[in-house]
Order: sequence, then C-alpha cells, then structure tokens
Amino acid sequence: MKKILLLLVLCLVALTAVLVVNTFRFKSKQVQVESITALAVDQEAVAGRLAQALRFQTVSYQDTNQFRSEEFTGLHKFLEQSFPRVHSTLNKEVVSDYSLLYTWKGQEDGSKPILLMSHLDVVPVEPGTENSWTQPPFEGRLKDGFIWGRGALDDKVGVLGILEAVESLLAQGFQPKRTIYLAFGHDEEIGGRNGAVKIAALLQGRGVTFDYILDEGSAIASGILPGVASPVALIGIAEKGILSVELTVETEGGHSSAPPPQTAIGILSKAISRLEENQMPGSIKGVVGQMFQSVGPEMTFGKKLVFANLWLFRPLVERQMAAQSSTNAAMRTTTAATIIEGGVKENVLPSKARSVVNFRILPGDTVKSVL
Repeated sequence: MKKILLLLVLCLVALTAVLVVNTFRFKSKQVQVESITALAVDQEAVAGRLAQALRFQTVSYQDTNQFRSEEFTGLHKFLEQSFPRVHSTLNKEVVSDYSLLYTWKGQEDGSKPILLMSHLDVVPVEPGTENSWTQPPFEGRLKDGFIWGRGALDDKVGVLGILEAVESLLAQGFQPKRTIYLAFGHDEEIGGRNGAVKIAALLQGRGVTFDYILDEGSAIASGILPGVASPVALIGIAEKGILSVELTVETEGGHSSAPPPQTAIGILSKAISRLEENQMPGSIKGVVGQMFQSVGPEMTFGKKLVFANLWLFRPLVERQMAAQSSTNAAMRTTTAATIIEGGVKENVLPSKARSVVNFRILPGDTVKSVL
C-alpha cells in the first residue's frame, strides 16, 4: 500500500511539474510596437453623425417587395453632406442602384491597391418587439455614453468609421501611396448578391487585384475573455459558411376534433427538437485554437496554466465554452431553427408544415457533413 501511495505521490509531483513548466514556457506572442500619437477627434460630432445614419431604415428583407429604396438614397445624400472632402476628392460609383464604391487614387501606380469594406444595410426588427427594446431601433439615440440603434455595431459603424478617417486625412492634405478602394454593399444581410458580388465582378472586369482586403470584423473588447485584464482585439482571419435547410412535413388534413397522434406540426416540432438536442460536434481547433495560443499567455496564472496544458484540460474548457452561446458558436457549426410555418385555422388540421434551420458552418466542416 505504501509503495502505491508513494507511486501516486510521485506521479502527482511529476504531473504538477509538467503543468508548471508548460505554463512558464507559455510566453507572450504580442508584438511590441511604438505608441502613436492619439488623433484629435470631435467625439460629439462623430457620434452625432453615426446616430443620424442609424435613423435611415436601410433594412434588408428576405421579401424584396418590402425593400425601401428611399431609405438607401436618403442615406447616400446624408453621407455626401457629412463628408464633403470624400465626395469631392474620391471617385464615387453607385453599383446596383444602392451600393457604393469609392476610389482614392494613390501616388504610386505600381503598388497593388487595398480594399476597405462595410455595409449599409441592417437586419429587420421582429414585428411586435419594438416596446421590448432598451432604446428604439431606428432613432439613433445618444444615451449613457452609448449610441443606440440598428447598425451601431453591424455595420454602419464601419461605414461611418472609414469615412470619418478618410475625411480627417483629406483635411490634413494626406494622399495615400497606393490606391484605396472603399466598398459599401447594400444587401449584405441577405447574402450580398446585388451589392458585394456585383462590386467584385465590376473590379474583376477591370483587372483590379488587391494587396489585402479588410472587411467588417469583430471588436476591441474588455472583459470578454476571463482572466485577461487588457482589452482584446478580436481580428477575424476566417469566416463561417452558411447553409439553410428547409424541412417540410405533408399529411392528410382534417378537423381538429378527430386528430391523429401527431399533426404535421407535431412531427416537424419533434424533428427540430432532435436537431437541437444533437448539435454538430465542437472542439477547440483551427483559428479558435490559434486565438487561445495568442491570448492564453496574457491570462492570470490559473487560467494560463489551463490553456498552456490543453492536452489535459481540453474537455473542461470545451464544456465551459459550450455553456455560453457566444463561445459555443466559436467552436462548432451551429444549428438554429429560425422559421416555422403551418396551419391556417385553429380547428383545421394542417396538411403541411414547414421550417427553416440555419447552420453556420465552422471552417473544416462542409455542407455535406452538415447534411
């Protein structure tokens, strides 16, 4: 018995030593750069312009009959008025009637251009939920140090941020060495087929290729990763794919007074429930694994020890990540039932029920594997 206990103690000591050594070897990967001088920004004016932009209801609807062209053209005019130097210096083109493409000519013709992207449209507000909002979705209110409204994060903030930067640089007499393109699509929230896709085709037809492209990304956030005191810049270097699957059930109709054991709605609901209970497998891999390799060394010692030794603690970390919707989405292809339809009257059995399930596909998974 003493030998067994001694062996267990030795194993524990050896394990502890390995964990600690790995932790101390888990060195910071942050790049040291010189600080730059902070730009002088009229915060009130900048916030006010973004707030005004949010008041245009540039909504992308799945039903194109609901499209409100005057909201987009109104936003275009507002941008012209708000950024006069941009519109007098850069070449502006309207693509597919509502998307915008700007060209800022550089000094060096031989250098490849760069492309900065954002989008003008926002997602709809679910009818009937307006009173549940902390602040109205389209009033662009400034309150408690925040700018409230649809597009404040996704992604009029990107459009206004880029234009504010260019306007400021033009005021300083700056001209870029290489040509810079700005592309703002009008239908990103429904796939971008008439916005980004048409802009890409236009540039491809002109033989334009880029040194790099910056699209809308994530945020600089504080407190989003436990154990990290500093703000964390979440830079998107990969993107999930998207797949929507339609499920339909067809049965005999009839009167609700003599129903079968399950109606079409019941059968469909059971299928959706099974999908939600059997999620796609998740794990810390790919770019998520790279993120923790970069952020882990900046954590407090206890959490740093965990991420330096994922060979041991991986199941624990993955279980904790799965418990939060935001981190769960980072490590697996997600499953979300988003539409359900069926039935026309309270006492009539539906002969057909339909649902749409939306999957966001993690790099490494495929449409085939999801299906």
